[in-house]
Amino acid sequence: MVGAGNGTVYEIPDGPADPEPAIPSFDFATMGQSGGVPLVIDNGPRTCRAGWASEQDPRLEFSNLVSRYRNRKLSANMMLLVGDSVYSDPLAKPSIRSGFDNDVVTNFDAMESVLDYVFTMLGCVDERVNQPIVMTEAACTPYTSRKHMSELLFECYNVPSVTYGVDSAWSYYKNTGTFGTDGLVVGSGTSTSHIVPIYDARMHTDKCRRINLGSDSMDDYMLKLLQLKYPSFPMKITDWQARQLVNKYTYYAQDFDEELAGYLDMEGLWERDVAVQFPFPMPALDERTEEEIQRATERRREQAKKMQEMAAKKRQEKVDMRAKELEELTSLRDSKDDVGEAEFAQRLREANMSDEQQLAEAIASAQQVVNRALNKELGIEPEEKEAPSFPLVDMPDSELTEEQRAEKRKQVFLKGSHDARERARVEKEKERVKQAEIARADDERRRDHFDEWLADMQAKRNEVITRMEDRRARRRELNDRRSHASQMRMRNIADLAANESLAGPNGGAGSKRRRRGDPDDDFGAEDDDWNVYRDISKEEEAEEDEEDEAEIERYNKILEQHAPDFLEGLDREARAKIERTTMYRFAEGCQPAILDKPAVPYKPDNATLVARAAREYQLHLNIERIRVPEIVFRPSLVGLDQAGLLETIDNVVRHTGRTSLVSNVFVTGPGFAQVSGIVERLERDIRSIVPVGTPVSVRRAADPLRDAWRGAALWSVSEADAFKASRVTRQDYLEFGGEYIREHGASNRYYASPAAGSPNF
Repeated sequence: MVGAGNGTVYEIPDGPADPEPAIPSFDFATMGQSGGVPLVIDNGPRTCRAGWASEQDPRLEFSNLVSRYRNRKLSANMMLLVGDSVYSDPLAKPSIRSGFDNDVVTNFDAMESVLDYVFTMLGCVDERVNQPIVMTEAACTPYTSRKHMSELLFECYNVPSVTYGVDSAWSYYKNTGTFGTDGLVVGSGTSTSHIVPIYDARMHTDKCRRINLGSDSMDDYMLKLLQLKYPSFPMKITDWQARQLVNKYTYYAQDFDEELAGYLDMEGLWERDVAVQFPFPMPALDERTEEEIQRATERRREQAKKMQEMAAKKRQEKVDMRAKELEELTSLRDSKDDVGEAEFAQRLREANMSDEQQLAEAIASAQQVVNRALNKELGIEPEEKEAPSFPLVDMPDSELTEEQRAEKRKQVFLKGSHDARERARVEKEKERVKQAEIARADDERRRDHFDEWLADMQAKRNEVITRMEDRRARRRELNDRRSHASQMRMRNIADLAANESLAGPNGGAGSKRRRRGDPDDDFGAEDDDWNVYRDISKEEEAEEDEEDEAEIERYNKILEQHAPDFLEGLDREARAKIERTTMYRFAEGCQPAILDKPAVPYKPDNATLVARAAREYQLHLNIERIRVPEIVFRPSLVGLDQAGLLETIDNVVRHTGRTSLVSNVFVTGPGFAQVSGIVERLERDIRSIVPVGTPVSVRRAADPLRDAWRGAALWSVSEADAFKASRVTRQDYLEFGGEYIREHGASNRYYASPAAGSPNF
């Protein structure tokens, strides 16, 4: 079981598979002949098994659960499901109930439904059950629970007799064939576990010890560990799934501390780590073939060509329209000499023109559009525009009329805009020339001194990465209230708030003092004074991150073109750095790390997309494989202040005074008995607490789950006299009460309640 990893990904379903419909039996009357074959019921908290004592295996085996719910789609609104069928209808799941509480029957309404199901499926159609009942119960079952169970069997089903016995004791009988052999039974239950000695041909429950840990405790601990380990896991892990993980992948470490210390070491982690795949939604994939992709590319190219043709056609239509407009406007201008002033003014108004100047401007605009289109068609470069003149800017206002002063203000604004554009154009041209020179020098250096160029590029790239990492570290410090950086930021904010309060809510006193030039107010005299706003601002860091990321991307493109092996090496180093961390191995096992922003850009294929989507729904079990079952030996792991399994065994052995019991330690039950390595671990630990030379032998039941039923069936048939003497009849029930039992080798002890009025009452 230790080598369950090896890179294999194990799938886990959402829930148990739909059960096959149970087929009722019809030989109930036949079993009642010859004195009646006992009907054996292993009434376990998780699973109920029932069948005839004359058979090797139980006929019924189902989850000991019931669900009563309302289904409005059916004519019979109230529905009752028993056993594995409770999982078949989603409406039934919220109403699932168990008859048990900590391995003891407490809900007898649910128990009655379970027994109805058992007797019905075994073919009991009469008003009463004619066969004797053999039923298991937990060690040291409270009288109240047994009393109600006997009342249910005798009053509701009118059974002739019932025999109660401890499940782990009957499992011991199945594997040894007798109660005459002394031994120590370790019964691992669902909620609790019991250590009971067997000697003098019977189980001594008066010397029994209980541990409040069972299979449910391990399931719950596994679930909590996974929730803590994967807080953002995209789906809910159910109790049933946690139980499957415990049953399939956990094992007992022979030396927990030693194995835990080196569990996440890379050497051997490949075999120890288990990847569990949960159901995941398939990502959107491009299922097209290469030919289909080429055809789609060709269609896009044709569509782009058509769009260009349509745009050219629209531009030509616009030019034709402006040419026609130019012809009309020119004709209007030339008609001035042929008509009178009044007629010409009328034509201007009809053309939406106020005067001849507006007409001239419209003609110039249309002429410019037409000339530009004609020059572009002939391939003529456009002439440089003449610098605009602003004659009124330098003239004093006293020499200008009111209209000229208004025009001067307009020219001042236009001149400022023109000068700003010119400065920007000149700076842009200088920057272009500078970048071209840098690129030329860089190409020359790369060609002549490639190693130096590569080292320089690496240094520049590392410098940017260092800046980004420093900012991330600073942000982490700011998130910590106790860090020095966070305290300095809060102090700066407090200082600014204090300055604002001195200035008054509307900038009153402080603003007047600044306007007066108060010598005490020297803030801003030095450029460093303004760094306080940078210290408390977080938006600027985000902008710097974007700029640095763009610069990193630029370096990556250059290196990808000229030194792709170098970038691949960077990615390998980045992955190795992540994979070497303990937290990564703890959460992701031995899987290769996925870089958020790899240096070598690539487009993942469909297989990679599916693999990445699957990894988001994967859990890795490594330390949990030995930590979860260890709670039986160390209850403190789950916060229980009680002795572990080894200490409890030692207590029982010392209490009985029979050290020889450790020579026959028997482990059974649905709990930790199913976990691999329990026999070797128990034998090793017990050997460490007994005197040297004491024989120690530990064995596990051949079938820890079903041997309790098989042992009860075997005992009731092969030990006929003991079985007959242990039967509690209806007369016993009426005379001694429902809690009464007849003791036998596998039973609990019975202590009669003191009679009313007696000294011990």
